[in-house]
Amino acid sequence: MNVLLRKGWHLLGLALPALYYFGLCSRTTTLIAVGTAASVAIIFEVLRFKNEAFGRVFAAVFRRLLREEEYRALNATIPYLVATFLVLLIFPKSIAWVALVYLAFGDVAAHAIGTTLGRVHLRAGKTLEGTLGCLAICFAAGCLFVDWRLALAGAAAAATAELLSRGWVDNLTIPVVAGAVMWPLSYFTGISLPT
Repeated sequence: MNVLLRKGWHLLGLALPALYYFGLCSRTTTLIAVGTAASVAIIFEVLRFKNEAFGRVFAAVFRRLLREEEYRALNATIPYLVATFLVLLIFPKSIAWVALVYLAFGDVAAHAIGTTLGRVHLRAGKTLEGTLGCLAICFAAGCLFVDWRLALAGAAAAATAELLSRGWVDNLTIPVVAGAVMWPLSYFTGISLPT
């Protein structure tokens, strides 16, 4: 696996949501595109486990993106796409966008900072430094798009979800948990959302 290529793939997951957020694509079109991508990925995932020849081709094509454990188990792209679909479906545009930015950048920051600077181990290969890096990057990125209070609450939720999740599960939990914290907070506190 090539870590830089994998993290680049992670960041590429923002492409379709970016088209929606910046008004280049409707919500419906984005949901159809993400839903189609998720469906194709799920079909490929089933085929690679059910058909040995397809599995070999899949492994050869995606070998630079797959972690060792993903050769035998679900690959992280599936929960990433499912989370993207759910977040775009459930949350208002700005909350969905920030939650997905947290997934793309926060998860990458947690890994990069945790593996290079991490000294205080918290759980299952996660470090305090990686978690704080996730929090800081998410907060800074969130402040570009929503009120700082929402950005901070969402960043704290994203960093906590990243810390408590094992393996690929954080691809699902980071955006869903962050969105589930920011949306009610904006509603009950009256913090307005950008349109």
